Amino acid sequence: MKISTRTEYGIRVLVTLARHGADGPLSLSGIARAEKLPHAYLEQLVGDLRRAGLVTATRGQAGGYQLSRTAEEISLAEVVRALEGPLLEMPCAGADDAEACDRPQPCSVHEVFQRVQKSLVGTLTATTLGEVAAAAGGPPYPAKVRRQHRSAMSAAAQATRARSATAIRPNNADASA
Repeated sequence: MKISTRTEYGIRVLVTLARHGADGPLSLSGIARAEKLPHAYLEQLVGDLRRAGLVTATRGQAGGYQLSRTAEEISLAEVVRALEGPLLEMPCAGADDAEACDRPQPCSVHEVFQRVQKSLVGTLTATTLGEVAAAAGGPPYPAKVRRQHRSAMSAAAQATRARSATAIRPNNADASA
């Protein structure tokens, strides 16, 4: 299974909405700016998410999108199906789909793909949007925050190098004595 940018962007939109919570609708342009995603592409994705019943739209000046249910009630399996269709596209992959296989008896990979299907569906169904929103690192950090982080990392690296250098000197001093 390949996770497309369509699914990645869709999940990012939903995570943004989940983090926003019950504060009212978020505009699509605001989501696009916050997540640094193309607005026109998000319009298509949100249409599919709305048709799947995952988000609701509100028109007007204070309009936008919000989750149709709580983030804890929305599984990633629902999201992926809404954006991509079946989780594993293989005629005989599902436990009940052995009859869909066009071979006279189950093919040599039937059992392994049944296990893959079961594992994939189980994991995506058990993972909620709320869990992803709580664990995700947040939107891309502003340049100022990135510079501060790099400065802190650089200072830490310099301190480590200084400690290493002092640890090496006594050994060198002993060797020359």
